[in-house]
Order: sequence, then structure tokens, then C-alpha cells
Amino acid sequence: MAAARKALSRRSVRVAARLSLILLLAAGLAALTLVAAPARAEDDGGPVTALVGSARASLPGFAPDLVAPVGEETRGNDHGRDWQHCVQVVANLRARRPKVPLVVLLGGSAARECTVLDEDWERQIKRRSGYVVDVYNLGSKHRTYAQDLAFVKLLPANVPTIVYIGVNLGRFCLPAGSASITLPRPRPLTYYPQHVYSSKRVQSYSTKRYYVSYWLTARYPEFRANFSAELGMLQKIIRACKRRHLRVALVDLPRDLPVIGSSFDAPVSRYHAGCASLARTWDIPWLHFNAAAHFRDRDFFDIFHLVEPGRAKYQSILSDKTIRLLKQYRMPKPTPTPSPSPSPSPSASPSVSPSASPSPAPAL
Repeated sequence: MAAARKALSRRSVRVAARLSLILLLAAGLAALTLVAAPARAEDDGGPVTALVGSARASLPGFAPDLVAPVGEETRGNDHGRDWQHCVQVVANLRARRPKVPLVVLLGGSAARECTVLDEDWERQIKRRSGYVVDVYNLGSKHRTYAQDLAFVKLLPANVPTIVYIGVNLGRFCLPAGSASITLPRPRPLTYYPQHVYSSKRVQSYSTKRYYVSYWLTARYPEFRANFSAELGMLQKIIRACKRRHLRVALVDLPRDLPVIGSSFDAPVSRYHAGCASLARTWDIPWLHFNAAAHFRDRDFFDIFHLVEPGRAKYQSILSDKTIRLLKQYRMPKPTPTPSPSPSPSPSASPSVSPSASPSPAPAL
């Protein structure tokens, strides 16, 4: 009997120890989630409602043991400054059509964060190729393909245009729907702080790995459920661009490969195959250069949003791709100003008619 009591006591101690360990691990995960949880990535998605980008306390279908990451991208209940900037740019372009080729990038918050600034992008293209273009990053948080389609239909007609459609995992997680866009009156653009994220504050490696696990558990089922319909919506965007004589290209948006590793290979391979198929069918470019950018973990705020060092890497490659397309599609390039004729050599003795007046000096 004493031996039995001792064995029972030992088992009780072991059970208590295990329970304590489980509670400690649960508390640690909760602290990680609440204190350092990353922002929802890319268009990460909430339901298609009038309040695009509104925060949700709970998410249908999400595993109960994982807490949804919370960050800047889920705050607020309206489209935000990035959306207001996008609709104002399009309204202005329609009111006053560009006299040079137009380049626009459509997508969600990952697209918004992947370039430095529009002016910097324009200067980079001009410096490397001589092309003068109007460039606009028209990315905004929680953007759907249906909204991209609405933007394409509103772009100005009869302007040589390249439309980049940014694609990534999050953009295939929402149910396909329709969207309409109401443009404001044309007016000068106000100051637009394009970037939400900065290298001054990036998520830790452990937090990013938590987000990878969260995405696979909570978001991957949404991806599988909605992928085919969203790929069909992507095809509608391509068709609309073709009908409007806009040059369109699909471009893979950034993701933190050093952290993600092979965790997303299955869903990434699926949407890459879908984009490659659309590119072949419609004879359009499919640009994917995440590996070529040689991103480091510190280039990202979380697993989808770039910060300063990464933006420069991504924009540089995108500029080179843009230059190639400008040349391929023979878009107009500024005619070089002819150089002034050289002055006569001092030893030359040109005959001058007495009635001739001296030629004016060339304007410099």
C-alpha cells in the first residue's frame, strides 16, 4: 500500500509538472502574439464589405488556438490615405492625360511598400534609359482583384500604358466579388506618406516564424477555397487591359524567403503555375524575381512588407524590367535635342557674302 501511494504521488508530480509546462508555453505564445504580433500581410484579407480594411476581433474558420496577428494594416474602418491617394491619382490622370508613357502598379499593401517613391522610380528609369515616364504606385491595403479591375477600367484612354498587377498569397484568399470606385474631382495631389513600415522597427525572427505558422493554419484554407475564383478574376483584369489596349504584366510581390524557407512552397507553386498559364494564354509577361533580389530578413517588417533596404532592391529590378518593356512595346521616347554645330576652325577661311549678317549664337 505504501509503495502504491508513493507511485501515485510520483505520477501526480509528473502530471502537475506537465500541466505547468503547458501553461507556461501557452502564456509565452499569448505574450508573443499580443506584444510583438506582426501586421496582417498584404491584402490579407477581411470580408468583402463597404469598409475594406476594417479590423475584426475574430476571423471565421481560424483555428481557435491561434490568435490573429494585429498591426497597422488592420487599424481603422475606412480605405485609408493610400486608397484616397490612388483614387485621386486616377481622377487627375483622366482629367489631364499624360503626354508621356504611363506606368502603374496595382496591388495591396505589399505592393505599396515595394517601391521607394514615385519620383525616385521615375528618375531611376530616366537615368538608366533616357525614357521619361509617369509612374504611380497605386497599391493600397486589403486591395482585391475586383478593385484592381475597376481601376483598370478607369485609367485614361489613348495613353501608352504599362499596368503591373501585383500578385501574392494573400490576394488569393478572399472570395471573388465585384467592386465599384467613385472618383473625386481632380485637384492637386497632397502630401502622401506612402510607407507605413520602416527599418527602425521590424518584427523579430521568432515573431515572423509565428506568422508563418499562423498563415498555414488560418489562411491556407481560405487560399484553397478561393484560389480558382480569384485566378478567374485575375484573368478578367488581363482581358480588360487587352480590350483597352493597355500593356499588362503580372508581377510577383515580395516575401521574406530567409524566414519563410520552404514553408509556403505548395501555395506559391500553385499560384505561380496559374500566373504562368495566364501569361502563356494571353501572351503577357509574368515577372517573378524574389530570389534574384537576394533579400535579407532585415529587408522586411514582417513576412510580406518591405522596408527601406528591400524597397531599393525590388524597385531597381522592377525599373530594369520596365525599361525592357518600354523598348519591347516601342513606347515613345523623348527625341534628343540636336547638338549645336561646332564653331569654325580658326584656320578655316569661309567666304562671307557682304550682305550676309552674322548668325546668332546657338542657344545653350
